[in-house]
Amino acid sequence: MAFGIEIINNNDRIIIDNNYANFGLLSTTVSTATANSSYPGLAGNVASDLVVARAAVSANGLVSRGVPNRWAETNAGFPSSVSYYVIRRNDTLVSPQSSGYGLEVYANTGNVVFSANISKNFEIVAVGNFNGVAANAVNLAFPSTTGWYSNFDKYYCVVNPTYSQYFITGFPSVTSYIYAAGYRYIWANSTHGRIVVESNYQGLFPATGYQKNGRDFHYMIMKELS
Repeated sequence: MAFGIEIINNNDRIIIDNNYANFGLLSTTVSTATANSSYPGLAGNVASDLVVARAAVSANGLVSRGVPNRWAETNAGFPSSVSYYVIRRNDTLVSPQSSGYGLEVYANTGNVVFSANISKNFEIVAVGNFNGVAANAVNLAFPSTTGWYSNFDKYYCVVNPTYSQYFITGFPSVTSYIYAAGYRYIWANSTHGRIVVESNYQGLFPATGYQKNGRDFHYMIMKELS
Protein backbone atom coordinates (compact mmCIF):
# COMPACT_ATOMS: atom_id res chain seq x y z
CA MET A 1 0.00 0.00 0.00
CA ALA A 2 1.79 3.14 -1.24
CA PHE A 3 -0.52 5.73 0.31
CA GLY A 4 -2.74 6.13 3.35
CA ILE A 5 -3.10 3.78 6.28
CA GLU A 6 -4.46 0.30 6.81
CA ILE A 7 -5.83 -0.89 10.16
CA ILE A 8 -6.85 -4.52 10.74
CA ASN A 9 -8.61 -5.86 13.82
CA ASN A 10 -7.83 -9.12 15.62
CA ASN A 11 -10.16 -11.01 13.27
CA ASP A 12 -8.11 -9.84 10.26
CA ARG A 13 -10.93 -7.59 9.11
CA ILE A 14 -10.00 -4.26 7.54
CA ILE A 15 -11.20 -1.34 9.65
CA ILE A 16 -9.60 1.50 7.68
CA ASP A 17 -7.96 1.36 4.24
CA ASN A 18 -7.36 4.16 1.75
CA ASN A 19 -8.86 1.91 -0.95
CA TYR A 20 -12.21 1.85 0.84
CA ALA A 21 -13.88 5.19 1.46
CA ASN A 22 -16.27 5.58 4.34
CA PHE A 23 -19.60 7.34 3.88
CA GLY A 24 -20.99 10.63 5.14
CA LEU A 25 -24.32 12.42 4.96
CA LEU A 26 -24.95 14.66 1.99
CA SER A 27 -27.04 16.74 4.39
CA THR A 28 -27.21 16.35 8.17
CA THR A 29 -30.81 17.59 8.10
CA VAL A 30 -33.36 14.82 7.62
CA SER A 31 -35.66 15.27 4.61
CA THR A 32 -39.27 14.15 4.17
CA ALA A 33 -41.23 12.78 1.21
CA THR A 34 -44.76 11.63 0.38
CA ALA A 35 -46.13 9.04 -2.05
CA ASN A 36 -45.22 9.52 -5.72
CA SER A 37 -43.02 12.56 -4.96
CA SER A 38 -39.54 13.05 -6.45
CA TYR A 39 -37.00 10.43 -5.39
CA PRO A 40 -33.65 11.91 -4.29
CA GLY A 41 -31.18 9.22 -5.28
CA LEU A 42 -31.11 9.64 -9.07
CA ALA A 43 -30.90 12.97 -10.90
CA GLY A 44 -28.12 15.17 -9.53
CA ASN A 45 -26.62 12.43 -7.37
CA VAL A 46 -23.83 9.95 -8.02
CA ALA A 47 -24.29 6.24 -8.60
CA SER A 48 -22.81 5.19 -5.26
CA ASP A 49 -25.20 7.33 -3.17
CA LEU A 50 -27.31 5.45 -0.65
CA VAL A 51 -30.80 6.63 0.26
CA VAL A 52 -31.83 5.50 3.75
CA ALA A 53 -35.41 6.09 4.83
CA ARG A 54 -37.99 5.23 7.47
CA ALA A 55 -41.73 5.68 7.78
CA ALA A 56 -42.84 8.76 9.72
CA VAL A 57 -43.69 8.18 13.38
CA SER A 58 -46.90 6.09 13.67
CA ALA A 59 -47.21 5.90 9.84
CA ASN A 60 -47.55 2.24 8.86
CA GLY A 61 -46.72 1.24 5.29
CA LEU A 62 -44.19 -0.07 2.77
CA VAL A 63 -41.13 2.14 2.29
CA SER A 64 -40.02 1.73 -1.33
CA ARG A 65 -39.08 3.42 -4.59
CA GLY A 66 -41.64 3.55 -7.40
CA VAL A 67 -41.44 4.35 -11.11
CA PRO A 68 -38.20 6.11 -12.20
CA ASN A 69 -37.40 9.26 -10.21
CA ARG A 70 -40.38 8.81 -7.86
CA TRP A 71 -41.20 7.29 -4.50
CA ALA A 72 -43.83 4.52 -4.55
CA GLU A 73 -47.55 5.23 -4.87
CA THR A 74 -50.14 5.11 -2.09
CA ASN A 75 -51.84 2.17 -3.87
CA ALA A 76 -48.58 0.23 -3.57
CA GLY A 77 -48.72 0.59 0.21
CA PHE A 78 -46.54 3.68 0.72
CA PRO A 79 -46.97 5.30 4.17
CA SER A 80 -48.34 8.81 4.61
CA SER A 81 -44.76 10.14 4.62
CA VAL A 82 -41.14 9.07 5.08
CA SER A 83 -38.01 10.64 6.52
CA TYR A 84 -34.73 10.05 4.71
CA TYR A 85 -31.02 10.85 4.40
CA VAL A 86 -28.73 10.63 1.36
CA ILE A 87 -25.34 9.07 2.18
CA ARG A 88 -22.34 9.66 -0.11
CA ARG A 89 -18.81 8.28 -0.27
CA ASN A 90 -16.43 10.51 1.66
CA ASP A 91 -13.99 10.80 -1.24
CA THR A 92 -16.65 12.78 -3.13
CA LEU A 93 -18.06 14.56 -0.10
CA VAL A 94 -15.58 15.48 2.63
CA SER A 95 -13.03 18.26 2.33
CA PRO A 96 -9.98 18.38 4.63
CA GLN A 97 -10.87 19.77 8.03
CA SER A 98 -9.19 23.00 9.10
CA SER A 99 -9.77 22.24 12.79
CA GLY A 100 -11.21 19.66 15.12
CA TYR A 101 -10.17 16.22 16.34
CA GLY A 102 -9.84 12.71 14.94
CA LEU A 103 -8.25 10.87 12.06
CA GLU A 104 -8.26 11.70 8.34
CA VAL A 105 -6.85 9.43 5.63
CA TYR A 106 -5.97 10.58 2.11
CA ALA A 107 -5.67 8.68 -1.16
CA ASN A 108 -2.92 9.42 -3.67
CA THR A 109 -5.40 11.68 -5.48
CA GLY A 110 -5.46 13.99 -2.47
CA ASN A 111 -9.08 13.11 -1.72
CA VAL A 112 -10.14 12.36 1.85
CA VAL A 113 -11.27 8.71 1.93
CA PHE A 114 -11.76 8.45 5.68
CA SER A 115 -12.63 11.14 8.19
CA ALA A 116 -13.57 10.96 11.85
CA ASN A 117 -15.14 14.41 11.47
CA ILE A 118 -18.68 13.23 10.71
CA SER A 119 -21.75 14.41 12.55
CA LYS A 120 -23.83 11.22 12.45
CA ASN A 121 -23.09 7.52 12.60
CA PHE A 122 -25.14 4.49 11.58
CA GLU A 123 -24.67 0.86 12.51
CA ILE A 124 -25.86 -2.05 10.35
CA VAL A 125 -28.59 -3.98 12.16
CA ALA A 126 -29.46 -6.54 9.47
CA VAL A 127 -28.29 -7.26 5.92
CA GLY A 128 -28.94 -10.08 3.48
CA ASN A 129 -30.96 -11.34 0.54
CA PHE A 130 -34.63 -12.22 0.76
CA ASN A 131 -35.27 -15.09 -1.65
CA GLY A 132 -38.80 -14.18 -2.60
CA VAL A 133 -38.92 -16.71 -5.45
CA ALA A 134 -38.47 -19.65 -3.07
CA ALA A 135 -41.45 -21.93 -2.56
CA ASN A 136 -43.49 -20.82 0.46
CA ALA A 137 -41.17 -17.85 1.00
CA VAL A 138 -41.85 -16.11 4.32
CA ASN A 139 -41.28 -12.39 4.74
CA LEU A 140 -38.51 -11.46 7.21
CA ALA A 141 -39.45 -9.60 10.39
CA PHE A 142 -36.95 -7.62 12.48
CA PRO A 143 -36.30 -7.89 15.36
CA SER A 144 -38.79 -10.80 15.16
CA THR A 145 -42.40 -11.58 14.31
CA THR A 146 -43.39 -10.80 17.89
CA GLY A 147 -40.68 -8.40 19.11
CA TRP A 148 -40.35 -4.63 18.83
CA TYR A 149 -37.47 -2.19 18.43
CA SER A 150 -37.46 0.65 20.96
CA ASN A 151 -36.54 4.15 19.73
CA PHE A 152 -38.04 2.99 16.43
CA ASP A 153 -37.59 6.41 14.81
CA LYS A 154 -33.83 5.66 14.69
CA TYR A 155 -34.22 2.67 12.32
CA TYR A 156 -33.64 3.36 8.62
CA CYS A 157 -33.49 1.08 5.58
CA VAL A 158 -31.44 1.31 2.37
CA VAL A 159 -34.04 2.05 -0.31
CA ASN A 160 -31.86 1.75 -3.45
CA PRO A 161 -32.74 -1.87 -4.38
CA THR A 162 -36.46 -1.56 -3.64
CA TYR A 163 -39.24 -1.17 -6.21
CA SER A 164 -43.04 -1.07 -5.96
CA GLN A 165 -45.76 -0.26 -8.48
CA TYR A 166 -49.54 -0.54 -8.81
CA PHE A 167 -51.14 -0.85 -12.25
CA ILE A 168 -54.68 -1.53 -13.52
CA THR A 169 -56.22 -1.17 -16.98
CA GLY A 170 -58.40 -2.83 -19.59
CA PHE A 171 -62.06 -3.12 -18.54
CA PRO A 172 -63.82 -5.49 -19.03
CA SER A 173 -60.72 -7.64 -19.65
CA VAL A 174 -58.84 -6.54 -16.58
CA THR A 175 -55.06 -6.58 -16.42
CA SER A 176 -53.82 -5.54 -13.01
CA TYR A 177 -50.83 -6.09 -10.79
CA ILE A 178 -49.15 -4.84 -7.68
CA TYR A 179 -45.43 -5.38 -7.26
CA ALA A 180 -44.07 -4.59 -3.81
CA ALA A 181 -40.45 -4.98 -2.75
CA GLY A 182 -39.47 -2.95 0.28
CA TYR A 183 -39.64 -2.49 4.03
CA ARG A 184 -42.97 -2.55 5.83
CA TYR A 185 -42.95 -0.38 8.95
CA ILE A 186 -45.32 -1.49 11.68
CA TRP A 187 -45.61 0.86 14.65
CA ALA A 188 -46.82 -0.56 17.98
CA ASN A 189 -46.92 2.96 19.40
CA SER A 190 -45.00 6.21 18.93
CA THR A 191 -41.69 4.69 20.16
CA HIS A 192 -41.75 0.96 19.31
CA GLY A 193 -42.10 -0.93 16.06
CA ARG A 194 -40.83 -3.65 13.74
CA ILE A 195 -39.71 -3.85 10.12
CA VAL A 196 -40.85 -6.58 7.72
CA VAL A 197 -38.75 -7.13 4.62
CA GLU A 198 -41.06 -8.32 1.87
CA SER A 199 -41.08 -8.92 -1.85
CA ASN A 200 -44.39 -9.84 -3.49
CA TYR A 201 -45.85 -9.76 -6.96
CA GLN A 202 -49.57 -10.31 -7.56
CA GLY A 203 -51.26 -10.03 -10.94
CA LEU A 204 -54.55 -10.71 -12.71
CA PHE A 205 -54.17 -11.28 -16.44
CA PRO A 206 -56.93 -12.14 -18.97
CA ALA A 207 -54.90 -14.86 -20.67
CA THR A 208 -53.52 -16.69 -17.63
CA GLY A 209 -55.69 -15.70 -14.69
CA TYR A 210 -54.47 -14.82 -11.20
CA GLN A 211 -50.76 -15.21 -10.51
CA LYS A 212 -48.70 -14.69 -7.38
CA ASN A 213 -44.97 -14.98 -6.78
CA GLY A 214 -42.13 -13.04 -5.17
CA ARG A 215 -38.81 -11.59 -6.28
CA ASP A 216 -35.27 -11.64 -4.87
CA PHE A 217 -34.52 -8.58 -2.78
CA HIS A 218 -31.27 -7.39 -1.17
CA TYR A 219 -31.96 -5.55 2.07
CA MET A 220 -30.09 -3.54 4.72
CA ILE A 221 -31.45 -2.08 7.96
CA MET A 222 -29.45 0.58 9.82
CA LYS A 223 -29.75 2.36 13.16
CA GLU A 224 -28.91 6.04 13.57
CA LEU A 225 -26.49 6.40 16.48
CA SER A 226 -25.92 10.14 16.65
